[in-house]
Amino acid sequence: MKRLISSTVALLLVLTGCGASGPGTSGDRAGTSDCVTDYADGRDYFPDKSTVTESDLWSIDYHGSYKTITLDDTENADGPDLKYVLYRCGTPPPPADGDLAGALFVQVPVTTVSVTSFNALAMVDRLGRNGTIKGLSGQLLNNGTKDEWYAGVIDAAGKPMSIGEYTDLDKEAVLGLQNQVVFMSGFGKGFDDIGNARAAGLPAVSVSNRLERDALASAEWLKMVAAFYNAEAAANTEFDAIKSRYDEVVSTVSGKVGGRKAGYLCVAAERGCEFVHGHGTETLVGRLLARLGVDNVFAADNPAPNGQPYDFEKAVGTAADADFFIVYDPLNLTRAALAADPRTSRFKPFKDNNFIAGVDANFEECRAKTYLDVDVLIRDFAIGLAPELFPGAEGTCFARAS
Repeated sequence: MKRLISSTVALLLVLTGCGASGPGTSGDRAGTSDCVTDYADGRDYFPDKSTVTESDLWSIDYHGSYKTITLDDTENADGPDLKYVLYRCGTPPPPADGDLAGALFVQVPVTTVSVTSFNALAMVDRLGRNGTIKGLSGQLLNNGTKDEWYAGVIDAAGKPMSIGEYTDLDKEAVLGLQNQVVFMSGFGKGFDDIGNARAAGLPAVSVSNRLERDALASAEWLKMVAAFYNAEAAANTEFDAIKSRYDEVVSTVSGKVGGRKAGYLCVAAERGCEFVHGHGTETLVGRLLARLGVDNVFAADNPAPNGQPYDFEKAVGTAADADFFIVYDPLNLTRAALAADPRTSRFKPFKDNNFIAGVDANFEECRAKTYLDVDVLIRDFAIGLAPELFPGAEGTCFARAS
């Protein structure tokens, strides 16, 4: 019995780490070179800081030896905000009471993480922190068998373990890896992945960038992920570069594609499209079309945050005036779906081959990076809509049908 108690205590110490402050705490994993050795109350231990300028869903505040990140709980709009307290290795965590009660406490910089969100994986990779990844969802691991970029990330991570799927995590695997955080997708209303993970005692961090109202706001989540690595300076530089390229495309296209009627949709049954699934006004891409000055043919009566499926008659009627489509399936699957269903020839963009679709060669890489590299996304759309404004240019993640 004594040996059992000793073993249990030892395991708890491993899982909570030094400086732990309770069940909401993620453990001590930072290398000694990143830890403070001469702590003094009131000193600023975060010389590099980020400011949130675009996002509507999260904010960050700095408090000397710790920083707080506050996120909208996108799964439960009526619930309290999600809060994360990131305290510098070698400094004491603040008391877990008052505004910090119920927060997840994480010692930073993190060195042991798991990832189930492909957007978060792209952000960790962009920050050069792949070596911290100890676990991946099965979906992300499987992508390594068919995509060169995923294979490179997995190799740099040193063969991370499978931790289940983002809707069904393996709690024992996550705890066994001693993860400080698990970067998960926050899918929004109707989902409970983040809430279930936290209720199970897992250090889940919601990466909800796809629910942002604006493309640049989505890209700004790089700063949020970077805060867990104390990598704000790198994230600020990268975001500023993305914004500059994004603004350049908007400036090039502004006022020059007016009158175009376009739609963003999927058609491949293999990817969950019963016939046509179109994005309306409240999706990030729907607002991106508006930013380019394009009329979205699927906007009417379509406020869903991920668009909605259309039956045949409704789809044809809705998109009768469309002159251009952006298809978010791979081009080969798109062609196969069009060939298999002659009804799609009723849509003028498909009949005239006036559409772009996801590239086949690196589709999974683009899917992971699209909502980070929004400068690439908007440029691909602009090239498809107005190739004459970009002479000789080809899309990076979307290719023309002809």
